[in-house]
Amino acid sequence: MDFKRLWLHTSWRLRPNPYRQHFSKSNRKKLSLCVRDAEQGHRGEIRLVVESQLPLTLILNKVNARSRACDWFSQLSIWDTEENSGILIYILLAERKIEILADRGIAANVAPDEWEQTVKQLRQELAAEHVVEGLCRCLHQCGDLLRLHFPIDAQADNPDELSNELVFIA
Repeated sequence: MDFKRLWLHTSWRLRPNPYRQHFSKSNRKKLSLCVRDAEQGHRGEIRLVVESQLPLTLILNKVNARSRACDWFSQLSIWDTEENSGILIYILLAERKIEILADRGIAANVAPDEWEQTVKQLRQELAAEHVVEGLCRCLHQCGDLLRLHFPIDAQADNPDELSNELVFIA
């Protein structure tokens, strides 16, 4: 058993969540608006999930951040867009892990290493405690990548297929 990992997740339950202040009702609304804005001008759909720590059962079953992001990708039906054009930005705060998952329609157009610069910058923003600003910047960078590789015709309809709401699990 990985006791260090277990401690990372359980210690969050023993003290106040240091990130809760960043996810007030007004900041969650601001982040949802950033998602909406980042979705303009391309055919992609973006979801943002921030999870403070994993449930103990997942830790004991050795679920990592990537697997958890895949679970959320499925639970939120991100794969269920008409053009397979969804992406998930997943952050596991306890482990300081960031995952960006792209559905096959986007993955065919955007190479995984193109997301890495966005992840790197977000990691720096979170370390500097620029949580909301960093997440908004990350969302807009993802939107820029999607506009570059997955543009929409100006006359085409661009329905909002997925919710823009932030999913925050304290």
